[in-house]
Amino acid sequence: MPTLSRADQEQFDKARDLIETAPRDIGFAKSMFFGRIKSEMVLPYPKQADDEVRRTDELITRLDAFLKAEVDPDKIDAEERIPQHVIDGLAKLGVLGMTVPTEYGGGGFAHSSYCRVLEHIAMHCTSTAVLVGAHQSIGLKALLLMGTDAQKKEYLPRLARGEIIAAFCLSEPEVGSDAANVQTSAKLSEDGSHWIINGEKKFATNAALADFMTVMARTPVTDEKGKTREKVTAFIVTPDLPGFQVVSPNRSKLGIRGSWQATLKFTDMKVPADRVLGELGKGLKVALSVLDFGRCTLSAGCVGGAKKALAMAVDRVKNRRQFGRTLGEFHLVKKKIASMAETVFAMESLTYLCSGLMDNHADDTMLETAICKLFCSEGSWQVIDDALQLWGGEGYMRQHGLERMLRDARINRIVEGATEVMTAFVSLVGMKGVGEGLETVMKSAKHPVNNFGRLAQFARTQWSDVVIGHELDGLHDKLRPEGKALGELTRTLARSIIRLLGTHREKILDQELIHERIAWSAIELYAMAAVISRLQAKLEPVNGNGHSNGNGHSNGNGNGNGHGHVDRDMVVGRAYCLHAAERVRRRLSDLFDNEDASILCTADAVLEAK
Repeated sequence: MPTLSRADQEQFDKARDLIETAPRDIGFAKSMFFGRIKSEMVLPYPKQADDEVRRTDELITRLDAFLKAEVDPDKIDAEERIPQHVIDGLAKLGVLGMTVPTEYGGGGFAHSSYCRVLEHIAMHCTSTAVLVGAHQSIGLKALLLMGTDAQKKEYLPRLARGEIIAAFCLSEPEVGSDAANVQTSAKLSEDGSHWIINGEKKFATNAALADFMTVMARTPVTDEKGKTREKVTAFIVTPDLPGFQVVSPNRSKLGIRGSWQATLKFTDMKVPADRVLGELGKGLKVALSVLDFGRCTLSAGCVGGAKKALAMAVDRVKNRRQFGRTLGEFHLVKKKIASMAETVFAMESLTYLCSGLMDNHADDTMLETAICKLFCSEGSWQVIDDALQLWGGEGYMRQHGLERMLRDARINRIVEGATEVMTAFVSLVGMKGVGEGLETVMKSAKHPVNNFGRLAQFARTQWSDVVIGHELDGLHDKLRPEGKALGELTRTLARSIIRLLGTHREKILDQELIHERIAWSAIELYAMAAVISRLQAKLEPVNGNGHSNGNGHSNGNGNGNGHGHVDRDMVVGRAYCLHAAERVRRRLSDLFDNEDASILCTADAVLEAK
């Protein structure tokens, strides 16, 4: 292993802290980087129990009526605040405590049900969806996942009833996507009764309204070898603590104007010792676990906005006439509608595949939720932008809501992991296991006699994974071409990664244009797998109790054939797979034949100009 400078070693230690949170058993997404397809991780498509679907449908019916009657998204946008009666109404409906267990006064709903509700709220008002998500998806989630019984009993009932609002405080003036670089510090008092926290937080959604906050701070932690390092720890903070200050409750911004992002300051703030969330020094594990859920529900919000935009676009082009024809008769318009429909279908397929993983307590979802967030945040932005384009000048006007939807959608490409950071994350986390395996084999090859078994095992897996390859098991005949393409491209991805690692070795860490091609190849392959799985469910027969694995959320997650849309969805889903496969082939080819040097040279010329 190469010798690292002190600065590089510090970065390496931070990265190790992040990676330590990953389980040993790898999920579907990581397995693709090896050329493997774990069919059991995506087939069958997740299906909720009938009773859970019924409860969720009933809640959504009441919710939709409430949103229509009580929530004015344009007024919320203009006044830059969500009225208290809206928050109270959501609490009364049980929305603010959906995922809290019934023993603590919550609804005890599954994560997929919660995603369905977030999708509906986002269709109507993104600002309101952000408030709900910040409260439940991330604000109280660490308490649910890592809290002690005493902590849960003290806070969860009031959080579930909406009597108090929650916030998640990670970002700082110098900390955006670099979660391991938290500067807020916490030191244990001499008598051990409390922690003294100093620092600042920014962009803390709901924090100015919250009576419960999950706050990340650096704490000194001594390991088993007696070495002390500063590591991130999660704390429960309430605004009544001495030294707590709301510097700014909100800042005016481009979109999601009704939600509030506060700037906080902690000055010798005394936090009781029993308010540590999870283990000391394991705050990054807490943060990443919370963000897995947050990214999944953010994706559901993106699905809601994109669905509404697509519906508005379809209605517009079917009724608007120019040059003696409806807009929908023009081929360039058809091209946009087709692309939008494919993207929305894939977004929904990915989101509810991931929510199903969360409901089933899958061990390894870090890469899946990152992929879901990336795909859906980029997809919703493109779909809403295309909808506005098809509406033309009228779409640019405020009265129709599309310009607000476009402004609201922009933040999704920044929050909970900016697109550029998450792109590198997907690529590097995916390639990590492959690189470690190759390094082990290279070391073993120096002593082949002593390591014959290890080398033989490597040869067998390479033959199976990157020479023969894999496919999704048990697909319907109609989906075998898509399954075959997925298998072939997954094998090509694995071969390309091995070649890249052999060529660039440690330098691959800085090859971000390569990261982008690898990441988006993996993203679209996983999206293909989600689409194929959902289509497979749609082709399955109606079950004995009269319920199909239905479309349109009849079973809570949009799979099946219960609403007469099978033919349309087959056309749209298969078209997505066809075009995604074309894009993946192009990206993988461009890994080894590109103009990257010219791009970097041009950027350097601009950046270095005086």
